[in-house]
Amino acid sequence: MVGLAALLAVGVAATGFVLNVHHERAARQIETLWHPAVAEVGAVRAAAGDLRAASLAGAGGEELREGARRALEEHVDALGRLAAGSDGEVDAKSAGLDRDVSKWLESARSDAVRDRMRVYGLPASAVGADSAGGTYAAVDARTKELTALLEQRSAREAQDAMGHMNGVMLYILSLAVALLVAAVVAAVVLQRRYLAPAGALARRLRRAASGDASVAGPPPGGGRGWIGRLTEEAEGVRERLAVSQRESLRNREALVQVGPAVQGLREILTSCEDPGPGAVVSGDVRAAEGLIAGDYLGAVRLSDRSTAVFLGDVCGHGVAAGLLAVQLKSVLMVGLRLEADLDSLVRAVHQALADEECFTTLVVAVLDPERSTLTWANAGHEEPFLRRADGTVERLEPTGPLIHPFLPAPPGTWQTRTVQFDPGDLLVLSTDGLTEGRRHDGEEFGEQRASRVLAGLDDPTPSAAVTALYAAAERFSIDQGRDDISLLAAATAAPHGRASGPRTTPPARTGENEAGHD
Repeated sequence: MVGLAALLAVGVAATGFVLNVHHERAARQIETLWHPAVAEVGAVRAAAGDLRAASLAGAGGEELREGARRALEEHVDALGRLAAGSDGEVDAKSAGLDRDVSKWLESARSDAVRDRMRVYGLPASAVGADSAGGTYAAVDARTKELTALLEQRSAREAQDAMGHMNGVMLYILSLAVALLVAAVVAAVVLQRRYLAPAGALARRLRRAASGDASVAGPPPGGGRGWIGRLTEEAEGVRERLAVSQRESLRNREALVQVGPAVQGLREILTSCEDPGPGAVVSGDVRAAEGLIAGDYLGAVRLSDRSTAVFLGDVCGHGVAAGLLAVQLKSVLMVGLRLEADLDSLVRAVHQALADEECFTTLVVAVLDPERSTLTWANAGHEEPFLRRADGTVERLEPTGPLIHPFLPAPPGTWQTRTVQFDPGDLLVLSTDGLTEGRRHDGEEFGEQRASRVLAGLDDPTPSAAVTALYAAAERFSIDQGRDDISLLAAATAAPHGRASGPRTTPPARTGENEAGHD
């Protein structure tokens, strides 16, 4: 039944299409042939009247006669082109008009026109005279005949177009009725054969999903035809759902365990020991994904009362980069406690990357407040900022390449540099996530903007510097999902500096750590 309804709909649609094609063809005939042809005939008649009036005006109307003659010839030619695409009778009438106009124009050109009333006389329809060839009366009579014929053709085409349109509307109505019948039949069949059994099966699955034990096993009455096969599949889905529920419970329990582990990894990556006497350290890590970043920072009090600070950046971000960063930070902390020189310290990190397929950048600096010196080694890391007490900002250049397992690292690969570091000076280490960070329009935060923020500090302390740089990044709308952003700042404590807790934490939460005493 559905097939028969569909076949009926297709037949109705095809018939409507044919009628619509005929309607459009008739409409085009009226618009592109008959109406323009009637207009051209009217223009021919008007031009002939103008020529007649100018000719009767005598010698003074020569210029008018030439203009009217040209217009008459142009309109006759245009009418001939239109008539060439019409039926034979119209074409013949148009050719006859062309001949009469040619004869009349030839008579009008003769200088020996003696019988002006015969050549230019009123139309035969007006005076009852015979419309002999070569006269205005003949042209006028021919235009009237052609006008009547064209109007007859146009009316016939309009009637045909209206009939086709009525047929199209009738067939559209029939198509709508056929589609409605087909839809009703399809809905009844779909409800009886598919929806009702599927609804019963869905109710069974909902009961199974809610833990109803009564739906275990094969359903009663199932097992025939496609609905039976679907029921068997549904029973398999129920069993898999039970397994999935058990796995989901285990996953939730695992998440409860993972939360503290993730927080612990972040604490490892961002923690700093108490700095040495006379030093203040503050820093934070902002991860691009979640809490774990590929950046690692720290501070260690050395045996000679100086303080070592470091900041590293493992390529990439996320959990994998964070786990490697934890490993590298452990190597650094052990090396600093063993009093290794900076070159040996960086080479130890290089050795830890021997089995990895990624690289890291690293900067390690030692602040010695007693000697007022700053010594550093920079392994391809973002150049540190050194803000002097007078507000000028310098950059500390790299002293060796980045740390990559494919690059050899013999002793002396990473040199050290030393500069004066007086009270009031401020050291700021950052990752390229800050200086190379971009907002959504592509503009980069840039080193100069960071330098201006540091130069404009009213309170040039480590915690104030870190807070100001993060605030500037927020105002700039850096896309922080692109890369981790980490900062570590250190300075020599003022003579009357305040003391805080033993552990350096992000400035937005605790401020700065100071050790201004022996």
